[in-house]
Amino acid sequence: MSEAYKTNKKIWDLIKVTDPRFTKDVTFGRGFTSIDPMYQIGKMTEIFGPVGHGWGYDVKYNYTNEYISAEVSVWTKHQANSFGPVCSLLPLKNTKGKFDDEAGKKVMTDALTKAFSHLGMSADVFMGLFESSKYVEQVKKDLGIGTDKVKKIS
Repeated sequence: MSEAYKTNKKIWDLIKVTDPRFTKDVTFGRGFTSIDPMYQIGKMTEIFGPVGHGWGYDVKYNYTNEYISAEVSVWTKHQANSFGPVCSLLPLKNTKGKFDDEAGKKVMTDALTKAFSHLGMSADVFMGLFESSKYVEQVKKDLGIGTDKVKKIS
């Protein structure tokens, strides 16, 4: 492997594997694996430092009568080192037709997750590897974790 390859893939390789304790299987619709957003923020902080210092993001919201969208740009090391926007769109009303007062948070979190994926965050989930129970069991073994939920943040 060339030095350029190792350098270029350094961040990707640090954040591509997802701790299964911070995921949930979502079974409605087409089904997918959901990644805890605080886990992602913690990984960004681990790699780059505190939000606002080593990394950060900017959000621009757009509204229609029925939808809200968020355009998120993420920066690492310096604000000039930015990529995005990465967008997400959600309805302003829930399935019961009532205004969803958390729509802004949901759409921003979704866009942020998509933006983080461009760095390699939880690449194993996005590449479909979490669909294999053998892969997930191997990750647990590699990380030295059991089936218990997290009891302490270290």
